[in-house]
Amino acid sequence: MFGIYRYSLAFCVAISHLWGGMIAGPAAYAVWGFYCLSGYLMTLILNEKYGFTPRGLTRFAVNRVLRIYPAYYVVCMGMFLLFIFVPETAAKFLPNLRMPTTAEGWRYSLLLMTAPDGNELLHGSMALRVELWFYVAIALGLGRNRWTARVWFAASVVYTLWLLARRTPFPERYVFIPACSLAFSFGCLIYHVRDRLPVIKTPWAALSAAGLWWLHVWLAQNIPRGPLVFGLYSSLLFSGFAMVTLMRLDPGELPAWIGKLDRYAGNLSYPMYLCHWGVGIALSWLLPGTTRMNPSVFLIGFPVVNLVSYLIYRHVERPLQAWKLPSMVQARPAGTEVPRPAATVAVAGLVHAAHPAAGPKAASPSGGGSARNEQSHNGSVEV
Repeated sequence: MFGIYRYSLAFCVAISHLWGGMIAGPAAYAVWGFYCLSGYLMTLILNEKYGFTPRGLTRFAVNRVLRIYPAYYVVCMGMFLLFIFVPETAAKFLPNLRMPTTAEGWRYSLLLMTAPDGNELLHGSMALRVELWFYVAIALGLGRNRWTARVWFAASVVYTLWLLARRTPFPERYVFIPACSLAFSFGCLIYHVRDRLPVIKTPWAALSAAGLWWLHVWLAQNIPRGPLVFGLYSSLLFSGFAMVTLMRLDPGELPAWIGKLDRYAGNLSYPMYLCHWGVGIALSWLLPGTTRMNPSVFLIGFPVVNLVSYLIYRHVERPLQAWKLPSMVQARPAGTEVPRPAATVAVAGLVHAAHPAAGPKAASPSGGGSARNEQSHNGSVEV
């Protein structure tokens, strides 16, 4: 039941980018929320769906590529057209958004995993780069067992404290790959200790988690350096709590409309993360004189973002389900009970990162709380 949660994170990113008057913080917290969710979900599907064998890892890699890149390329083509036909509007809407001009820049925009040169077709693609590298790291062993997860998380905490001690600027603590390790390792750790966490199966707990998340946003605004230090790192605690309240919710025990809404919302989250900049630029061109500081750009643009997101899902992501490689469900010893993790979702990185790949992210089927059932209840593209 992470579809609505992922949509809410994507909403925080979209409103922060489409409306320049939005308070600082929620977009960054949402991206790190996608990272945390991706850490949890990628660890889950690798342990319960694909396995760590060469064949399983190959299928995992192929399905991640199908999840992240096609929709990304479609949106990049739209951004390329905006750069060509309305360059002044694009530059005015986001001054530091520029089309790549070097081979290095184009290589990054096409592959996402190489070093960027400061220009990118899609602003926010750095989060997808972070997602992809941690997909690799988790697959290569960081997500394999509980002890590895604990060591990884402990090392990430130490590294974060070192960054804070040397007063590292916020951008480096927010988008640099090593700095984002804290969020992914926390999600990975949640998966490995989930059987020791309280069993919460009421939607009211999830609503409480949402309220606490926004309370933390308010608190961060009233603390010196709060949004960029306290807000960013404490957001992981509230994102983790939200995940715990959602991971054991069974759609079969809730009204049918909630399950449908969750699936629909989850399907829109990754395309929304990708396309909202382009929609904002196009709308600013259609309404001369409007800028990101004008709330009308968000009020008019957000419904359009949802429409474009649906079209991307309907005509790009959903048809690709036929290309999905089947998972490698691992056999377990007789008498071994599979713990009941979350109904899982695809993330973008995150977005795209996932993300948030997130997640920024490919769906992990979940029925009865495990990744073994081939029916997805999480409201996301199942890749």
